[in-house]
Amino acid sequence: MKPYPRRLTSFVPQSLRSKIILLACGVSLVTSLALGALLVLRTTSLSRDMAVENVAHEAQLVALEFKRTYDEMINDAFVVSRTPPIQGMLRSAANNQIDPLDGSTTDQWRQRLEDIFVSMMRERTTYTQMRYIGLDNKGRELVRVNRASNGWERVTESRLQAKSEEVYFQKALTLARGEAYFSNVTYNREFGTLDSDLVPTLRAIVPIFDSKGKIFGMVVINTDYSAMLRERFDVIQLKRNIIVSNESGDYMEQHADGSVTAFQYNLEGSGERAQLLAALRPKREQHASTWLLNTENDLIYSARLPISQRLDDSHLIISIRVPHSELMTGVLRIRNEGALLALLLIGLSLGGAAWTSTRLTAPLLAMTTSIRQARLSGGVPALAIERADEIGELAGAFQGLAQDLKGAEARVRAIFDNMLDGIFSTNEEGMIQDFSPSSERIFGASHEDMTGRNIGLLMPESILTDYEPFLSSDQKSSPGSVVGVTRESEGRRLDGSTFPMEISLSKVDAGGQIMFIGIVRDITERKQMETLKSEFVSTVNHELRTPLTSIQASLGILQKRLRGKVGPKEERLLDISLLSTERLGRLVNDILDVEKIAAGKMEFYPEVCDMKGLVTDIVERHQSLAEKYGVTFQLKADTPETYSIVDPSRFNQALVNLLSNAAKFSPKGEAVMIEITEQANDRIQISVSDKGPGIPTSFRDKIFQRFAQADGSATRMAGGSGLGLNITKSIVESLGGEITYDSVEGHGATFRLNFPTCTSSTKQGDADGKRPEQDTIC
Repeated sequence: MKPYPRRLTSFVPQSLRSKIILLACGVSLVTSLALGALLVLRTTSLSRDMAVENVAHEAQLVALEFKRTYDEMINDAFVVSRTPPIQGMLRSAANNQIDPLDGSTTDQWRQRLEDIFVSMMRERTTYTQMRYIGLDNKGRELVRVNRASNGWERVTESRLQAKSEEVYFQKALTLARGEAYFSNVTYNREFGTLDSDLVPTLRAIVPIFDSKGKIFGMVVINTDYSAMLRERFDVIQLKRNIIVSNESGDYMEQHADGSVTAFQYNLEGSGERAQLLAALRPKREQHASTWLLNTENDLIYSARLPISQRLDDSHLIISIRVPHSELMTGVLRIRNEGALLALLLIGLSLGGAAWTSTRLTAPLLAMTTSIRQARLSGGVPALAIERADEIGELAGAFQGLAQDLKGAEARVRAIFDNMLDGIFSTNEEGMIQDFSPSSERIFGASHEDMTGRNIGLLMPESILTDYEPFLSSDQKSSPGSVVGVTRESEGRRLDGSTFPMEISLSKVDAGGQIMFIGIVRDITERKQMETLKSEFVSTVNHELRTPLTSIQASLGILQKRLRGKVGPKEERLLDISLLSTERLGRLVNDILDVEKIAAGKMEFYPEVCDMKGLVTDIVERHQSLAEKYGVTFQLKADTPETYSIVDPSRFNQALVNLLSNAAKFSPKGEAVMIEITEQANDRIQISVSDKGPGIPTSFRDKIFQRFAQADGSATRMAGGSGLGLNITKSIVESLGGEITYDSVEGHGATFRLNFPTCTSSTKQGDADGKRPEQDTIC
């Protein structure tokens, strides 16, 4: 049987010493990696910048060297155009083939020009032809010398050709004095057919003008383009990958080993090399003299060398390729050196951390051992409080904490032992762990009798059912959190007798251990006082209602009979007395309603009502209430008939309370807005808005409490018992609705009643006050 794999946590260092060593190792590793990465990145950037700068310099030098070749061809053509034979042939042609200046014939001048051509071609080894072409006879050649395998070929007059159809001839005719033209590189053509040697040929053309500025001929120099480039590569002797291409895409390449490939014509669109050349050539709208290209393997720097700016934008592109591996040579060396340095730093850090951590943790280990021994023996641990470092401060703080804990434990024990309310604690299964002396007195059971026994012995079965969610282990609570509830119920003493009690039970997660804390109060006396209070209030209210009714009726009769028969002062006294009895009657009714609600004895008779009609009727019947306070009630009910299940009488009581409050607090002449609207969630809303002083912010959390009144002058002046909103809220919630409000202090308040809607086919309720059954969902 294979052994179980060791837990991953076994590899995690637990001691402070191991953590210090690991931290030092991690810091060294991270620092080394960060410095190494920074160094590599910086070196890579510097190496690349230096390489680009170096290659740019080399590209410029190479470009200048190739430019020199083109300049030599143009200079040679200009030199030839200014030699005496050119002008002598012009003069002799105009004077019956005899030069009037020295008597030389045209043939003599022709031979002298051939000698100049031969002399110049002997110096320029790449020249393959030199020609003097006239404009007459379709651009017939006048003098021509070819390079031959065995020397020089002076072409006879009978073999001279007409060149007016050639592109370079046509281009030369557009040149001005002092301008020159380079043709495209093509194979040489003789008498309209390709030369069998297939030599790529570049032509330099310089026009010749007479004294009147009229062109009468041109000097054309043909050079072996491939040989010319090879000659330049030999002169440069730069061991780099160099590509020389022209505006047509013709190119020749030298490798880093010095070997030179054969000349290639433009192969755009076919092959990897053609794609590279296309990438090297800038777009026509871009006129950059230099640019940089990064490929997968190489860094390529290109320089643009203008040849002729006037015609066809002739130029060369000199591109130097440097492999990325060559750029990274220094970077790799620095990376390796950095790795060795990082290993050295980690080793030194481990050694230093081990020595330092041992020195630092030795006093802590000694203190830990002493504390463990003191815990077992009950003695006082030997703490290094005499040290002047952080360990000494820790020892002193620990000693002070221990003393504070002892004092706190004594205070808690004193509170626990002397509280009037009973306190107990249980574990997660409800087994009692602690039982205070006051609990012993309340339940008639000793600590020894109850420890380890279930708390269910002290409460009826119904209590256990009610508290099941709080005693279950699956209730979620975070460490240190408290989840609890307070209820009134019956307690059970150990002898079986019961008593009314108030119990607060809290669930506490104490560091992963679930425990329950209960506080029990015997409320026998309070219940007796509540009973006496209820009886007193009921008796007083009933005793007050009968005489109040008689007084109110008598005062009403007197007011009617004595109206106009007594003085104004006596009439005012009668009015005040009648209003006071009415107000006192309303207060008695409110108190009775509050007591009914508190005792759950208020009766409701719900039925399906058209809320629009019900609200409209209530508002119309209480217009006198608005007139009493000098305001108006404005009803806005744009909704169709909407039904809800309410008790019309109780709903009337709740809405009138809101109307009364709005009328009392509204300034005279203002309007109280009552609006009925349908909500999106199958509910109907009745809102009452006034423009009074609003509800103070400090009073809003008490607005629905009994006898609650805002402490403002407007409230005091309006009067009221402070029971209306409490009664309204109780009625609305008992009918299945809810009441909300919002207010801006100084700008009035709006109260909203929301009730679920239903259809008119809903069955009526029972006579016992239950909500009716429904055929449809309300």
